[in-house]
Amino acid sequence: MEKITKYWEINNKDISKSTRTIVNEYLLSLKLANKAEATIIKYRRILERFFKEVTKPLESLTSNDVLEWFTTFSYNWCLSPYEM
Repeated sequence: MEKITKYWEINNKDISKSTRTIVNEYLLSLKLANKAEATIIKYRRILERFFKEVTKPLESLTSNDVLEWFTTFSYNWCLSPYEM
């Protein structure tokens, strides 16, 4: 596991650089909006997991792809909330 030096950044090399750049900009916007560190970390972990599990290029993703993954994630998380 890579050391996270900035809690609002994804550094996972399994996620494309272009996707990481976009997600990191989003996470930075949350930090600049004074969202809680714990909230940003949770969002980062969820987004990192999403982009590791959904291997479609960012440009090809649809809202249905996100909804299907999130539905499965939410169901599994309810069964095992301590996995994150």
